[in-house]
Amino acid sequence: MNALTTLIVVIYYTVYTVSGASGWIARSHSWHHFAKSILHVPRGGDVIGETPIDDDDAPLVIIIDVDNCLYSEQELLSSLGEGVESQIVRNTHLFGLLHFNLTSEDCDELYKKYGSTIEGLRHTLPSHLVEETMRKFYSEVYDPIDFGCLLGIRAGIVKNENDSKSIRSGYDHGHALQKRRALAELLESISNRHPVYLASNSPKAHIMRVLNNMGLRDIKLAGILSPDAEGDGSPASVYPTKSSPRQYYQQILSQHSPQSKRIILLDDSSYNIRQASTVGIHGIHVNGKDRTLEEGLAEAFGHILPNGNTPMSPTQSMSQYMFSDVKYLGAKNKVDANAIDTSVWETLAQELSLRLQQKKNGTLRVADLGAGMLSMLELFMNGGGENERSKASMFNLIRNIFGSSGNSDEQLTELEYFAYESNTNLLDGCKEKLWKLGFEEVTSNNWQLSLPNMKATVHLLPKDFQNEQHPPESLDLIMGCCFADLFEPDQLVLSLGRFAHKSSHPPLVYLPITFAGGTRFSSTHPFAENEESNQLVPSDTTAFQMYARSLINHGHNLDPSRIVNAICNFGGSLIAKGSSDWIIDPKSNQYLWETMLYFFGMSGASEITKNGFDAAGWIRRSRREPRTIIASNVDLLFHLAHSSSAEKSDMYSAGGNEDSCSSSRVAVKEIQFVSPYNVTSVNKELDRKNLGPDQIEVESLCSLVSSGTELKIFKGTFESASLDVNIKGMADEAMEYPLAYGYSLVGRVVACGSNVADAESLIGRNVFTFSPHSSRVVVDRDAVQIVPDGIEAEDAIFMPSVETALSLVHDAHVRLGENVAVYGQGLIGLLVTAILSMHHSTTISSSKQFCSVTAFDALDDRLAMSSKMGATSALQPQTAGIAGPFDVCIEVSGNPRALQSAIDNTSNNGRIIVGSWYGNTDVALKLGIDFHRSHKTIQTSQVSTIPSTMTGLWNKDRRFALTWALVRSLQPSRLISKRMTLTDVQEAYELLDGGKEIAICFKYNK
Repeated sequence: MNALTTLIVVIYYTVYTVSGASGWIARSHSWHHFAKSILHVPRGGDVIGETPIDDDDAPLVIIIDVDNCLYSEQELLSSLGEGVESQIVRNTHLFGLLHFNLTSEDCDELYKKYGSTIEGLRHTLPSHLVEETMRKFYSEVYDPIDFGCLLGIRAGIVKNENDSKSIRSGYDHGHALQKRRALAELLESISNRHPVYLASNSPKAHIMRVLNNMGLRDIKLAGILSPDAEGDGSPASVYPTKSSPRQYYQQILSQHSPQSKRIILLDDSSYNIRQASTVGIHGIHVNGKDRTLEEGLAEAFGHILPNGNTPMSPTQSMSQYMFSDVKYLGAKNKVDANAIDTSVWETLAQELSLRLQQKKNGTLRVADLGAGMLSMLELFMNGGGENERSKASMFNLIRNIFGSSGNSDEQLTELEYFAYESNTNLLDGCKEKLWKLGFEEVTSNNWQLSLPNMKATVHLLPKDFQNEQHPPESLDLIMGCCFADLFEPDQLVLSLGRFAHKSSHPPLVYLPITFAGGTRFSSTHPFAENEESNQLVPSDTTAFQMYARSLINHGHNLDPSRIVNAICNFGGSLIAKGSSDWIIDPKSNQYLWETMLYFFGMSGASEITKNGFDAAGWIRRSRREPRTIIASNVDLLFHLAHSSSAEKSDMYSAGGNEDSCSSSRVAVKEIQFVSPYNVTSVNKELDRKNLGPDQIEVESLCSLVSSGTELKIFKGTFESASLDVNIKGMADEAMEYPLAYGYSLVGRVVACGSNVADAESLIGRNVFTFSPHSSRVVVDRDAVQIVPDGIEAEDAIFMPSVETALSLVHDAHVRLGENVAVYGQGLIGLLVTAILSMHHSTTISSSKQFCSVTAFDALDDRLAMSSKMGATSALQPQTAGIAGPFDVCIEVSGNPRALQSAIDNTSNNGRIIVGSWYGNTDVALKLGIDFHRSHKTIQTSQVSTIPSTMTGLWNKDRRFALTWALVRSLQPSRLISKRMTLTDVQEAYELLDGGKEIAICFKYNK
């Protein structure tokens, strides 16, 4: 398209009906907002004398009906339960009765035949009575209308002030104020790019009153079409309505030819759409109920396909696609079962078994707060998943745990399951599932199943759990699959707390399939130019980032760590966490894949177009080249509250050294590289009496494993040289086995030597030290840096890595507008990407790309993290030739092929920054005539010293200060993919060597 609209998705209809299982799917509690079938009306008809253009890239002209289209009649009702449209109908019936003795049925029949009752009267009255009758009609029908309903109180939902507060939850984001603001942004954005007209069979004064009451008066409109526009004096042109399209749309047709522009009418009347098609105007049927205005506009701009014309797979022709909440949940549940993390599932079984042993009554009481069609109940009873992702049933896991410990299988004798589901459309599906599982309905919505040695009872509760006045007591487990990210985290904890406060033992909380913020295709495409629209089609990485941004803008929480922090801040604790990514294949998961594309079009397209990219082009490319959709999710398992005995005392005093034991000798565990591919931990003793006067003793909290230098030492691919001439204590240490190594350790100061001037303030502080991995270290006072307040220990261990990344960015001298590629998305590469993205945001001008940050790596998990760290494109290396050339390439992969690609795909006169250390490996490069003539610069980069070109402005202290600021801002602990102890050092380095982890952190017990 020439210029696509900014489609800001109205919360109540779209963004908040998409779910956090992947962030896009409609929660089972809000299916009814868009799950009904949608009437599709042909987009154009026979046109006398001309053929309307049907080119997706042709300029658009938008015409929007007003009543029951600009607003939803069902959502905006007056205090008497009437909407504007229903008042118009009532007053029309009264007018027909008073003036022409017409019944309501007579009036409705005229409406059906002529598109409006007054149009029917025009055709049945003598011509000399038409104008006076129509004038009376518009006065008597429209003047008495109460527009208070447009202020936004939805009838039947809010009964009083307390109810209004009680329903504020993760499911209730449809408040009228938010909706009006979103609609105003939507129309304002469209009107800035395209001619937008309002067109109604109601008089202009009525239209203006609607706009005033909806806060839309200032929207820039190309025109307002109404029956009281000036005509040519003929009876047909007196108060023309949409039934006479040539007269009614004359203003538009005189300025915009259907042969060169796509003129689209969004209307709730199929009759009006058919009439408009006769003059070359395309039509999309919307009515605020089955098809929202937002969906209609998304279709108009090519963000979603017309309903009923969605291709179901790459190999199929156009076939019917109709959204169904039941069918969707079935497709989603299949993917959920595969995605759920097995280790967290088995940990849940162990925790439930422990509770059964403690309770000694054989009963488990479970509340499922978003039951859907009871997929979690089915998983409990029968297990699920396919092949390597299969999971045993919770019943069998618990029985096996008891069996292995010599306990009787009969310890699990009863399950009581409270299933909350507010979407009544799913009730029949739930009942069908219970029948298939063998349950019988004993009383209304109460079902029972008797198994050998066990009884199961399901209470089917068709309500939002937030409105539960009497939550079940003594719960053992609270579950919520695919919904936690819809809540503000503190609100989520408070909601869960209502179900826990009556339990003597606080329940477990299990939150599987919680969206972690990242969405991607299995293979990603770079930016591309659309020559027809003269716009950039965004890279897949950028498109999904903007999709995530649209969710954040409307209140979604895409950071599971906020949920963890909130529950821990309220006294809970995290027991287990595991990845539960969705893998949605376009062939084996056809329905779900198509639905995901629909949700992308309804939400992500808004941000894409707002940033000037070709959203429709991106969606067309995604459909033309279908790839597996991967959504990053996590499963979380918590104890909802700590026991009172779990509190720990602080072992440090504010004013003195540690004195936790009478002995001066303390055991220390330290890493030792023994030989190539052989690393272990050794136990030593530290004599604390030997603490030097200028030294401090640090008890370790955590340390970070370097995936560069340390892997070279692990594999034996290093030269014999000093460890690091610029790190105190390492300059005199040679790289030879056996070797203790590491340089990213954070700990707490527990003792200071007699000459340490700031000893009193230093005791108990967290400090960073360039020390080997060890449970306790002794270092010189001037060899440590105090960790600034507000920075967590697990973030602080990244300080050297962030400094290295900063040094690379400094050496690259990236100028505003330059496009940068980062080869290698290991730890350093990801941090380089993050720093560049923070201070080098993407800018576009028409069809040209500036300030892009393109990340290359062969591992999909790393590319997914690149997107989270801000890359505008995250691509496989083989696409470099398509994505380039680049002004600057930074190579931190350690792979000679990546270095060659960086050289080949750098623009003439560009710069290649080599941050990799290749050790004693020979590197062969092709530097032929093209390179010889290119004037490209290859520059090495190493963090130990400040380059001479920068020493006039920068020194190590200034760079350290900036590094700590970046650590605080980036919060790099989110890159930690595994936490281990020194007992597991061999496994840790093998995992890093195999590329299976991004960052490994060693943890030390206090």
